Amino acid sequence: MPPKGRSHGKGHLEGMDSPDMLSDDGSAFDLGKPPARPIDDPSVLTIGIMADTEVTLGFLLAGIGFHRDNNCNYLMTDDDMPLEELETFFEQLYRMHNLGILILDFPTHKRLKSMLDKCKNMLPVIVVVPSKATLVPYQEWKGRKHIHEQDF
Repeated sequence: MPPKGRSHGKGHLEGMDSPDMLSDDGSAFDLGKPPARPIDDPSVLTIGIMADTEVTLGFLLAGIGFHRDNNCNYLMTDDDMPLEELETFFEQLYRMHNLGILILDFPTHKRLKSMLDKCKNMLPVIVVVPSKATLVPYQEWKGRKHIHEQDF
């Protein structure tokens, strides 16, 4: 005989979601509802990305993307994109109060070099990643940069 207050079968705590995402009657929860908006906690840092389609999609699949209130933390770039559009989006990301890391692919980094030289804030940390098409030039650049740093 089960303890008082418990019924036979699957255990259920009132007011708690089922771990298997089934309601009491065994049907799936209503997935048509929009997900709850994450709490904008100023102590939580986000990640921004400006890269080609393949690199950006990879990071989006990893879960770093958001699109809220006409703002998003990613931009899929290509060689034909106007520099002004890149600079505008970069400034928008750079001024975000909760951006901790900004990921740039190598071609975007080269195009934004003059703006990046002016950035003096500790955050966001700028991380340059190679794309499939720019792996060899990226490795050469990284090697030259490493040799230059050893000279100092």
